[in-house]
Amino acid sequence: MRDWDEEISQWLTRVRPGPAREAELVTELLQRLDERYDTLRRQGTAHAQAYRTTLAELNDGCLLTVTKKQGRLHLWLIALVGVIVPQRLRADWRQEWEAELRYRETMLADWDKLNLPNKLDLLRRSVGAFWDALWLQPQRWEDEMLQDLRYGCRMLLKNPSFTLIAVLTLALGIGANTAIFSLTNALLFRSLPVPQPEQLVTFNRGEGMSLGPVSYPDFVALRERNEVLSGLAASHFAELSFGNGSHSEVVRGELVSGDYFDVLRIQPVFGRGFLPEEERTLNTQPVVVISHGFWQSRFNSNPNIISQTITVNRQKYTVVGVAPAGFNGIREMFPTDFWLPLTMLTQVSPAYQTSLSNRHEQLFAAIGRLKSGVSVVQAQAALETINRQLDLADPPPTARQRRANEDRSLKLEQPQGLGIPSLQRRAKIAATLLFVVVSIVLLIACANVANLLLTRATARRKEIAVRLALGASRFRLVRQMLTESLLLGLLGAGAGLLLAFWVNRVLMTLKPPVPGAVGFNLDLRLDASVLGFTLLLALLVSLLFGLVPALAASKPEVVPALKDETGAGKQHGRFNLRNALVVSQLAVSLVLLIAAGLFIRSLQQMQKIDPGFQTENRMALSFYLEPQGYDEAKGREFAHQLTERVRALPGVQAATMANYLPMGFMLLTEEVAIDGRATPPDARNLNVAAQLIGLDYFRALGTPLVRGRDFTPQDSANAPAVTIINETMARRFFPNEDPIGKRLRFGDTASNAQPCEIVGVVKDTLIRLDDQRLRAVTYRPLAQQHSQRVTLLVHADGNPQALFAALRQAVQALDENIPAQDIKTLDEFIAFTFWPMQMGARLVGAFGLLGLLLASVGLYGVMSYAVAARTREIGVRMALGAERRDVLRLIVGQGLRLTLFGAGAGLALALVATRVLQRFLFGIGATDPLTFFGVALLLTFVALLACWLPARRATQVDPLVALRHQ
Repeated sequence: MRDWDEEISQWLTRVRPGPAREAELVTELLQRLDERYDTLRRQGTAHAQAYRTTLAELNDGCLLTVTKKQGRLHLWLIALVGVIVPQRLRADWRQEWEAELRYRETMLADWDKLNLPNKLDLLRRSVGAFWDALWLQPQRWEDEMLQDLRYGCRMLLKNPSFTLIAVLTLALGIGANTAIFSLTNALLFRSLPVPQPEQLVTFNRGEGMSLGPVSYPDFVALRERNEVLSGLAASHFAELSFGNGSHSEVVRGELVSGDYFDVLRIQPVFGRGFLPEEERTLNTQPVVVISHGFWQSRFNSNPNIISQTITVNRQKYTVVGVAPAGFNGIREMFPTDFWLPLTMLTQVSPAYQTSLSNRHEQLFAAIGRLKSGVSVVQAQAALETINRQLDLADPPPTARQRRANEDRSLKLEQPQGLGIPSLQRRAKIAATLLFVVVSIVLLIACANVANLLLTRATARRKEIAVRLALGASRFRLVRQMLTESLLLGLLGAGAGLLLAFWVNRVLMTLKPPVPGAVGFNLDLRLDASVLGFTLLLALLVSLLFGLVPALAASKPEVVPALKDETGAGKQHGRFNLRNALVVSQLAVSLVLLIAAGLFIRSLQQMQKIDPGFQTENRMALSFYLEPQGYDEAKGREFAHQLTERVRALPGVQAATMANYLPMGFMLLTEEVAIDGRATPPDARNLNVAAQLIGLDYFRALGTPLVRGRDFTPQDSANAPAVTIINETMARRFFPNEDPIGKRLRFGDTASNAQPCEIVGVVKDTLIRLDDQRLRAVTYRPLAQQHSQRVTLLVHADGNPQALFAALRQAVQALDENIPAQDIKTLDEFIAFTFWPMQMGARLVGAFGLLGLLLASVGLYGVMSYAVAARTREIGVRMALGAERRDVLRLIVGQGLRLTLFGAGAGLALALVATRVLQRFLFGIGATDPLTFFGVALLLTFVALLACWLPARRATQVDPLVALRHQ
């Protein structure tokens, strides 16, 4: 390799570049001359000729042109990509890649002579450098990220009190959100615990209010004619009687089609599922599959259970399988104990004699599995086409066609959560409300931690100023502080998971008081989706509470900070970021408290209402007679004998039967037409609540008769049909006339039904509390209209629980196979009505108090910081003669201003926000003045207390100590 120093010196004498440019050109020209000379020699050019050619190109300016082309795109990309290379490796990396590309350019000849493919090849090589830079990122992680993490951990350990308070604050906010998300996930989003649950679809019809959207003939037709499902199964929920004698109990069962377990791809842990031939003939396959939980609790996990016989509805069934653990049927929240073949329906429920042949008896739920590559939308379109064809071939009865806007279309949905559309819609509304509440709590917690970080940044002003003075970039400082915020967020998330686990345990004990035959299984677990939500929330929260303090702290006044001149005393009167955060905390916590107050007030109003009947000293016991083998005649006899036996018990004032009780779990409605009044052909009949009651029902319930007469023993099955209506029905359907003697016709075909004469009008009773209005109700004698579901109502002289044992003995004396364990007082019986409002008041109230606590702590922290920052000023004031009450008034006045700002903003926000709660409230408006005034007063009192504590401490400052305070 030649020495080019003399040639370059002569060239520089002619060109005369500036001093800054000369050194750069010398280095570049040495490299260019060597590369050009070596290229010519490799091409076979003699030494002398190569020297002359290279020197000629130097003198002609060709190499200068090459040198000036530093901005070529491929070299520019190398410079850009080099930014992400760790700093200690950046120089070597850039030299290596720039030399590589320049060498390739030289091999291909000069840039201007390159064709497009060669230029693109150079660009491709330069982009390849990006992947090389990415491979070096682990070393950047070691160099920078781990350094930030180590330093952040040291800073958090250096200030344990700050770290503990921040982590606990975040744990409260993140834990509340995690708990509510796990509840929402269970109610709305959790898939069935079966293989490939995303392939499953359930059927709904119209608005999705029915538990059984398809009839059995429709199910068979859809299963055989569809080309979009690999399998389709049907099921029907049923209450079953298990066992004999005093050990008899009501269990939850499903009658299912033969391919039920195949469609769900469930393999029993013992035995088998159902065979295709077990669906072909009626009432000939008494086999049963039991759930894993039932096998453990009732059969003590007996491994020899297969082929044993058990008694179901007083019939012998052979156990052929045990379902796997965790599988509770297609509605996981309402677990199933037994699965029976659908062809046993008429034996289990004799009332459904025609249900397997009549396509207009829609009793069955349907679940199918999509074929590979078929979407839910495609499947719905194909199945709806078959559904319309079935309706055209066999249209609904005329009475049903008269119903305006009846939607009979099939809807397909993926089974998630509750699995019942009507309940799922209500759960979605409640979950949305709870998420808004806990999000407000989280915002308050984030504001608290942001205030802590701002206060801590003030103490670190000198450290930050020193780092800036030594050359650290602002971006570097912000990244370091965000790393510390991330550590706090992750620690808060970990503690929040522990809190959520505890909250979930509490929530699982607060199950709704549903009847025992229905059951309710709320499984709140911290699964992968909940953990992922918590991690994502921690990252979001870290950015939320950490970014603004980091930006504010990374831009101090360097010179005053280096001199320890805080200047805090000059800024205390400003409405700064710290004060703004406190005001926002107080505002949103006031909204939260007002929402909680509205729920509590609504619950109080609900409990004050007069339901139209008495609950004191009354008890109830429900029976479902059909699973016990009772037909209509035997059912009437059982109800009559039991009522007479109970009336004869000492301490019983009255006893009666009804198909259901008001404000309970059930509500039955029926269409009625007023005899003698014309009904338009396209109009629907009047829809009213319908109750079947026994003798002395109104006396046992404590509901007075307004006019007319009560039912008597003469109103038997052979006597003319009679009915009693309530005041609301009399007022609504018979205005300005006496309803006694008028006649009603019941049922879908009311115009052809036997008329019932109105013989009495009774005081209104509240049938359903969530209606917030009185319903029209008709009462008919059980002697004239039988019901297989009946409830015994007993009015006792004193505490009804003293009669529980005697009542059980009376039932067992008539039929020892009828379960009589679930006796409840009437208050317990109607508790389901109050449960949603009670839960709403408890949860929102608890979160409201939590928000108030966090906001108060935030205000206390700000006022404590203000006192500390103004220590010297307070000392000067006291040295000049200020009284302690003056100092107290000064500090409390500053906090009071913040409180009033927050309360004013919160009231304005609450006036708008609480309007969405109107549908959840009972008996009060969304802008209830008492709630708004009382909550605002409570917030002000707590805030003043939070201000008074640091103000009182300020009055105890020694002036001499304060004057020396830095």
